Amino acid sequence: MAFGHSRKDVEISSIDSESKHVHSKSSQAAEVKLDKRGMPLVPQPTSDPLDPLNWSLWLKILVLLQVSLLAFLALFSASLITPAFVPLSASLHRDLTETAYVTSVFIAFVGASSLFWNPIANVYGRRPIYIISISVAIATSAASGASRTYGELIAFRALNGFFGGVALGLGSATVTDLFFEHQRGFYMGIYTLSLITGGHIAPIAGGYIVKNTLTWHWCFYIPAIITAFMLPLFILTVPETLYSHSAERAQRPYGSWMENMTMRGRAHSTRSLKLIDFFRPIQMLMYPSVLLPTLYYSVSFGYGSILFIITSANIFLKVYKYKPYQTGVLLGVPLTVGSVVGELVAGGLSDWISEKRALARSGVRKPEDRLLALFPAIVLLPLGIIIEGVCLTHKLHATGTGFGIAIASLGLQIATTVVYTYTAECYRQQAAEIGSLLNFGRQIFGFGVGFYAVKLGTKVGFQNAWITFAFINFAVSLPVLALILVGEKWRNAMGQPGFHRDL
Repeated sequence: MAFGHSRKDVEISSIDSESKHVHSKSSQAAEVKLDKRGMPLVPQPTSDPLDPLNWSLWLKILVLLQVSLLAFLALFSASLITPAFVPLSASLHRDLTETAYVTSVFIAFVGASSLFWNPIANVYGRRPIYIISISVAIATSAASGASRTYGELIAFRALNGFFGGVALGLGSATVTDLFFEHQRGFYMGIYTLSLITGGHIAPIAGGYIVKNTLTWHWCFYIPAIITAFMLPLFILTVPETLYSHSAERAQRPYGSWMENMTMRGRAHSTRSLKLIDFFRPIQMLMYPSVLLPTLYYSVSFGYGSILFIITSANIFLKVYKYKPYQTGVLLGVPLTVGSVVGELVAGGLSDWISEKRALARSGVRKPEDRLLALFPAIVLLPLGIIIEGVCLTHKLHATGTGFGIAIASLGLQIATTVVYTYTAECYRQQAAEIGSLLNFGRQIFGFGVGFYAVKLGTKVGFQNAWITFAFINFAVSLPVLALILVGEKWRNAMGQPGFHRDL
């Protein structure tokens, strides 16, 4: 191999610190495991077959696809009703602005949910939290469809968001459990593509549900039915991915696969749940490599996705006189196409950049290398927002509006994959807390967009309002770019967080 035994010191320096408390430095040097290019695997796997890093690729992909589908269904459930706001408004006797809160409240509670569920999942395991949340999400989605009053619907949508959005906060931690650092850009991209496109495909389906004489109630029944089919498959095929790399765990006999498929109390034997664990995500805001990407991604998601979803029914009705199914097509197709094209660029590009730069420095990997893949997003996302604003103000052909949405969506997908992968690589042991933070920031910022976007656009013109949103998005990207130059220095100065070093 290209790195042979003469570069052991370089290999050791690139291995995650979580392995260091299990073996001495000398034994690490003897046992270091390399990838196909001869560079050390990060993190280093154990010899335990239950270590998710040692699972077969087909099992890892099976787990990844199911967690990704859960994330897809969460935002699919959030947005399926969007094109039906007009008939829903008439049925509930509310104006369109109030009706949009049906989606906004779901978004807000999705954001709050990960702050509650992720700390529990760090002790009792990912698997039981997924199974419990899926079960309750089925019931609350069905109850939303059965609602007859505005108050009932808002209440059940809040509960549905709190339980149904678990994968949006916990999914990135699960990806980090399964894959090595040099693989994460690609596989995190599959997860983030699913996360984003759920809210993008939903408007197309929702529009045709209403067009084909199904009532708005089916916009909630259908996600419940799909999720119900998924529950038994998840129970039977998804093992626990939380694995302790602590010294205590290394000294114990290996467990069995049957134990890994059951819910037997704590999945992490060295931890217990404490009140402080629910505040750990907030603690991660102390670190610039988490704070700045979280701020950037929250604003990007709010203006690159939620802005279009939450305002489309109102604006497209006024500007284009569109019916619900037409709104769904004009919104959903560009969003979906943009996301798919963006992911074709994002995951592979960030992995390629990271690998090339690591090879150039004799195998030493740096998370900041991935941020170089962010440049297209920084330009395209604001550009797409401006294009839609100009088209709406001047009532240009709907094709122009769709083009703007697609460009913004492409940029958002690149930003999503790069931010999730970068932050997870900076602090792998705290991936669940970072996932909570990204989810919380994204959903809460998106929740607020629904309260002012249409009102501001009506007052100052959509072109001016949308240009303002684009400028804000561009402005918050600049500090993230600064991390390329000084991120490593800041991380070294701050040190690693003092919790979860046993992962």
